Amino acid sequence: MKGIWSKLESHERRFVLIIWLLALALRVGYAFTVDLIPANYLGIDMDAVEYDWLGWSIAQGHGVVTPFGDPTSLRFPAYLYFLGLVYFIFGHYHIAVLLVQALIGSLTPILIYLTARQLFSLRVSQIAAAVGAIYPGFVYFVGWMMTENLFILWVSLLLYLTVSLKDGASIRKLAVMGVLLGLLGLTRGMGIPFIGLIPLYILLRLNGKFRERLAKAALVFAMACLTLVPWTWRNYLVFHRLMLPSSEGGIVLWLGFNNIPVTHYETQEAYAYVDSVGRERAKSEEFYRLLAVNNYSGLAAVQWIFELYYPQEPRPQSEPEGSERLGRKAMALLLQNPMAWVVKSITQAVRFWHVLDERARFVNGYAFILPFFLAGFWLLRNRIGELLPLYLYLIVLYAMAIVFSADARFRLPFEGVLIMVGAFGIERFLSVFRRVYWGYGILAVFFLFGFYLRLHSLQIRLVLRSIAGSLGFPLVEMQ
Repeated sequence: MKGIWSKLESHERRFVLIIWLLALALRVGYAFTVDLIPANYLGIDMDAVEYDWLGWSIAQGHGVVTPFGDPTSLRFPAYLYFLGLVYFIFGHYHIAVLLVQALIGSLTPILIYLTARQLFSLRVSQIAAAVGAIYPGFVYFVGWMMTENLFILWVSLLLYLTVSLKDGASIRKLAVMGVLLGLLGLTRGMGIPFIGLIPLYILLRLNGKFRERLAKAALVFAMACLTLVPWTWRNYLVFHRLMLPSSEGGIVLWLGFNNIPVTHYETQEAYAYVDSVGRERAKSEEFYRLLAVNNYSGLAAVQWIFELYYPQEPRPQSEPEGSERLGRKAMALLLQNPMAWVVKSITQAVRFWHVLDERARFVNGYAFILPFFLAGFWLLRNRIGELLPLYLYLIVLYAMAIVFSADARFRLPFEGVLIMVGAFGIERFLSVFRRVYWGYGILAVFFLFGFYLRLHSLQIRLVLRSIAGSLGFPLVEMQ
């Protein structure tokens, strides 16, 4: 990092420092406004509840163990151990997590700037960094205890290092890339394909003799695999099988094919606690604990699925066994009805690019950058080969989301790519104006209008449903 900083000119250093302070201030300020106790069950995300339980379990020295006492492999471990470290240092306080996430998130616009600077002009890079600093999606997820907070950091770092390979591929850089690839695979399933794809990119795209490129690709792959070894060994000792960092794959695939509702939770005791002490005095840590102990997770959740949907079959005795069986059932459905996969893929593709998220809220930052990204992509169509690292990350993450789950939040890790390419479109938009402040004024109004639309998400949803219905698309019941 010191070497990167020294390469920047003095005016660039000042700009980077200002952007970092702006990004940090916005994220810290937002972290202090977050209420992690939602008004009703629709605002609950059991992923965050489980992460919190498992992180606190790690901090206490119990390991990755569910409220039912079972060791679990359903959750990817990197974020769990991140939470465990924060809780071990600061105690079981959610605000500590949010503030650390604010610090981590403030690095994203800096990495966007450094990456864009190697591909675009100074002005485009500055626009990209400024958008990244105030980008609502990046700020918003600071307030959620979700894997996106780590995954976006790993993707941004890897994207910068991949683009910088054209300036040299030192052993240290390649080793760091390998470790980051391993961390990517330990954070989200969407990161696992990159463990093979980035070494392949190095083999095919780097300059030099084939043997040299092969050695560099092998180094990155080996470091990624070494990073996975400790967790792989733990899972082997616990479940007596070699497996991916998480056993959730078959379950997620099965859920995607069967459209199983997973938003109805047992919340009575948790909200009874809130009512008993008053919302202002209620602790989100206790609220999450009560949710965790009163809802299925880990092996208990997998066995519940079989009891409910396959009561004639024996219950699985481990998470990997249950996930494997559900994955086979999903594949059997695919073989019986291949068109189901086509329909699912089309549905997921549309859902992925939707301006409404999985909770039917207008995604204002994404809606702001999308038209500029499309314009930038068209204007840069002759540089696709040069910009391949950017598009590679976007395409792979998109493909993984379509296969498993296409919630709008899964789009967030590569929205940095949308911002960089979109910044090129913004720069061209501004160049149209003789008096550039008119252009900036229009951009500001367009950006702020997105917040107004977010406040009217329900009306937007009704309009979109009306259009979809008039076109003959089936509509699900609104919640």
